[in-house]
Amino acid sequence: MVAEGEADVYPRLAPTMEWDTAAADAVVREANKMSYQFDTILEASLVYNKVELLNPWFIVK
Repeated sequence: MVAEGEADVYPRLAPTMEWDTAAADAVVREANKMSYQFDTILEASLVYNKVELLNPWFIVK
């Protein structure tokens, strides 16, 4: 919904793994939006191919 412009923000405050979010994150980035790590206040995007595959909480905006 954020990628389509129907929502301004999507917070994900629950555990996810990289494989749960990678495809949707690609769609969001193609729509000129971004998935940010929750604790960085919109400064750091989600990072993939980490040693720990568990994502931090994040916000799509």
